[in-house]
Amino acid sequence: MDTTVKTINQDLNVARQYFRQKNFELMGRIGDRIMSNLLLGEENDLMIIGYMVREVSEEFISIKEIDPVRLNGCMDAGDKFLRDITNNPNDENYIVMVWEHYSYYKAKIVEFIPSDVELMVYQKEPQFTAQTTRKLMRMLDENRSLLLDDYNNLLLSILEEQRRVINIYGFNKSDLILYLTLKAFYEYYLYLLAFKMANHLEGEAIASKVYRYVDEISQLPTEFQEMSNKSNQILGELGYKTRKFSMENVDPRKTIKRVRGF
Repeated sequence: MDTTVKTINQDLNVARQYFRQKNFELMGRIGDRIMSNLLLGEENDLMIIGYMVREVSEEFISIKEIDPVRLNGCMDAGDKFLRDITNNPNDENYIVMVWEHYSYYKAKIVEFIPSDVELMVYQKEPQFTAQTTRKLMRMLDENRSLLLDDYNNLLLSILEEQRRVINIYGFNKSDLILYLTLKAFYEYYLYLLAFKMANHLEGEAIASKVYRYVDEISQLPTEFQEMSNKSNQILGELGYKTRKFSMENVDPRKTIKRVRGF
């Protein structure tokens, strides 16, 4: 554990240097490296770090592409987040602290993601986001059989809607936890779907693996600390399985695109 944590701290320091250089693409690859090192070190409890580094990387790539001038205004928040999560990974409350740090970071960064017009018009309504999150989770639960269909877009659509309302209307920490956990599930799910499609299998071939995580994510506890810890168990499993898939297979999107023809 200590050797792995030391390695991950070094990875985070590299990610922070790439962030300061505004090389967000390489920073995202360090997120993948963190997850690979955790897989090889057999330490799944910290997979959340890799997921968060990649998420921050994606957000800053988007901000840089849309409005490079805005980028300077949010660099401090990103740098602070990377610095904060480097501290005390052995602490028993580390996962809760990571979500606190991420929530603080996200509250800062959402002021730079919507357009100027949207920022002028829309007010923060985190209760609307919470309501939307509950509705989207019900949609996922009630329509889970669609996930077995080769041409479905359910999980991606849910993620896009959830990201939209979080960025515009604000959020509670539980919204962030569900979003990142669902996003991790989506990445794993794509490998299952690609496997099914490439081998011309029926939906039942992957149903138990897919439905297991639909159930676990839908039934996450609502109390923040419990939710943090339970979701971290899910993220650890998904991170391990997905990184293992990525080492053994081609990008599932290529397989899915080839079979679908678009």
